[in-house]
Amino acid sequence: MFLLKQSRQACRLRKFLRSSRNLTFLSLLWTTSSVDYSKKGSFANASFLSGNNISNPRVFPRLIENPIQKQRSYYSTTTCAMLSSGNESKVPELWQDGREEALTKCVLPMSEKSHKGSSGRVAIVGGSARYTGAPYYAAMASLQVGADLSYVFCAQEAATAIKCYSPELMVAPVYNAAEFDKQVASDQNSKEAERLVDAMVKEVTSNMANLHVLVVGPGLGRCPLVMRATAKILEEAMKLELGIVMDADALFMLTLESYKNLVTGYPKIVLTPNVMEYKRLVQANGGSEEEFIQKSAKNAIVVKKGRYDTITATASAPVVDIGLKVDDTKPIREIVCKEEGGLKRSGGIGDILAGTLGTFLAWDQILEQRDQQHDAVLASWSACCLVKQATKKAFDSKRRSMTAPDVLKKIGETMQKMERGDNSDD
Repeated sequence: MFLLKQSRQACRLRKFLRSSRNLTFLSLLWTTSSVDYSKKGSFANASFLSGNNISNPRVFPRLIENPIQKQRSYYSTTTCAMLSSGNESKVPELWQDGREEALTKCVLPMSEKSHKGSSGRVAIVGGSARYTGAPYYAAMASLQVGADLSYVFCAQEAATAIKCYSPELMVAPVYNAAEFDKQVASDQNSKEAERLVDAMVKEVTSNMANLHVLVVGPGLGRCPLVMRATAKILEEAMKLELGIVMDADALFMLTLESYKNLVTGYPKIVLTPNVMEYKRLVQANGGSEEEFIQKSAKNAIVVKKGRYDTITATASAPVVDIGLKVDDTKPIREIVCKEEGGLKRSGGIGDILAGTLGTFLAWDQILEQRDQQHDAVLASWSACCLVKQATKKAFDSKRRSMTAPDVLKKIGETMQKMERGDNSDD
């Protein structure tokens, strides 16, 4: 604590920490500041703190340059626990680095008291006349990770195919794609168009009360009326405080003027853009990454997929006022998953990640409801680690012939090995 003596803000923070009876509860895992070291920065607890000027080297000298970004940005390894004890917490990059913490805060324990649905109920909103594989991969991945129940809300034209892929999935047709396309060609602003949209919304929302998470986007398609209905479904999901994962065509929806601020400020959401999707999201916000973070992605967790997946929390969830200013335009926490994946970029792997994230986010919801330690950012990182490792195992086995089903088959056994801490390839 001797580092804080000359800082007025730091004195407030120290006083706040001393007044707490439970430093473990208040401690955060990692904090980040993606601003220039020589300028005013930001310090934020992903759970309860945010503020400027804490990146001052006199106050927090232990900064690590971020090798992933070209711009000058840094990780801060400082935690609230460190402020009181002098101990540091390392930002994990590989699963083994963060395994113990992740198992405590991200993986729902199995129990003999469990009942059907208590380990997670995940629903996929996606699947169109053209795309039936994507919702299947997402839904099955959620089950392979450990969710109990997985639903698929899709077009009537996709329902039979998805049902035939697996009897494990509960598939509900919620709209007729041919009717929607016909109405779009005729008049998408007519009363009939509104009736079709409302009917789809009702079919989905009437089944949402018992869900933990919605995964929106895999195979959704880009029909304007489907997107209008999806927007209303998301609004209802946010009212119910469900966890939400947005992927694929749902991310495209956020690039449209009518929807780009649809989920702004909602804290229980994970966006999963690949490189091109992230570029489009930024362009939709005037080409400014800060504008995107401040508006469309405010309060969200963003999983930027690539060779190394980067998980960023873009704003603070409830802030305790201890005299520190909040800067919502800067990422406050960032973790990079450096698990090695496969060299084959098969279609469907992103859908598998979306479903995997769905289960981890469901577990986060359940742990929160039980008043137990939970960490959605670390949970998102854990999901990325799992899919990377499963992809590597599938690629090592199949090489160029690897496809998404090969990865899906490795999810369950990889999850078990990650829980055990088993690094073997057997």
